[in-house]
Amino acid sequence: MKKLRTFIEQHDVTTRPVDVPTINAAEQALHITFTPDYKAWLENIGILSYEATEVFGLGVKENAWLNILRSTVELRQQHPNFPASAVPLLDAEDGQCYLYDNATSKIVRWSPLSGVLEILSDSLESFVLKQIE
Repeated sequence: MKKLRTFIEQHDVTTRPVDVPTINAAEQALHITFTPDYKAWLENIGILSYEATEVFGLGVKENAWLNILRSTVELRQQHPNFPASAVPLLDAEDGQCYLYDNATSKIVRWSPLSGVLEILSDSLESFVLKQIE
């Protein structure tokens, strides 16, 4: 995440990294094993807010929509087609959102109506950089 760290240091980006016990607790609460990349995201970034872009994660109050503990549970309850190993990353247009699928280490564009619409080839770092640059 060197490029992303450099961007964060050079711009007015809000992040809220979390510690390993917080990450472990989130895995247990969501019944997901996070990938090493996603764990690194949470440990180094937590959540990210820059201009109009907000990337989900941990490091904010549990009742905040950006907190994956809240948003993942709500999306699972409301939408049976929500991928079991995914967590939300970023809201997209038309009620869709980008998810990080911990089973495949892929970012997917997901619709509550249609399910997975697209699987992206970007890494987590390059995806986030594309959104904020």
